[in-house]
Amino acid sequence: MVDEKDLFFGVQHTLSQEFEFFGLGLLSGQISTIRVKPTQGDSGIIFKSNGEYIKLSVSTTYPGFHNLTLKTSSGDIMYIEHLLSAFWGLGVDNAIVEISGSEVPFFDGSALIFSERLLQIGVEPQNSLRKYCIIKDKVKVEDERGYIVAEPSGEFIVTAVYRSPTNKEEEFTFTQDMSYADEIAIARTFIYEDELKNALEAGLFKGGNEDSAIVFRGDTPLNTELRFDNERARHKILDFLGDIFVLNLRILGKFFLYNSSHKLSRKMLNVLKYEIL
Repeated sequence: MVDEKDLFFGVQHTLSQEFEFFGLGLLSGQISTIRVKPTQGDSGIIFKSNGEYIKLSVSTTYPGFHNLTLKTSSGDIMYIEHLLSAFWGLGVDNAIVEISGSEVPFFDGSALIFSERLLQIGVEPQNSLRKYCIIKDKVKVEDERGYIVAEPSGEFIVTAVYRSPTNKEEEFTFTQDMSYADEIAIARTFIYEDELKNALEAGLFKGGNEDSAIVFRGDTPLNTELRFDNERARHKILDFLGDIFVLNLRILGKFFLYNSSHKLSRKMLNVLKYEIL
């Protein structure tokens, strides 16, 4: 098996073999089945839904309701970001994702099950060289809640700061040399007690249960023990990695996330100045 810490530079990789999983969609409560297959070099990530093939890109995705959504002609597919984050973190450049359903299963709100399966089956090097996005100029995007700064660097570094409604700040820095599986994949989605109540009253999260996310009252988790003291900041990085992988490239650059979101990630990608190496 290839060491995950050596998967940032070099040649492209695909899966050693296909794998399958199924589970509930968070919003719909319906079961989705996913089959992930290896494919040839320079293919990128390709989704297949109802016989339609959609290549992952900025133009085929958009930030939806607290998720990254794939556009298809037969109905959009939500919550693809955790699977994409695992692909980024564990070195998968080329794969076909066959999906039956309107959502990627949410499981515990992290990328744990995806990273476990990828580490279990392993990835294989291919003959094609990996392509890199080299940031040329510093950019900053912001909204009413947060901002993202991207600037040139000879390596990949992302620092996330999360400020809670009680003004408590958490911070974490992740680099290309760190273990994605140990440091990022297991960080879970979080929601606040009042937000969850409103969502349930609105008929959302039909597939959710007490294990689908961390529910906070202020800064106190109500339904689980934290896996990290700064789990909220780490999950922001998890989502960000999935968001930026729509480029089908690894990025060399330095990023600072402050209360980031899927919408801010897309806003940043839309103005990012880069060249492909």
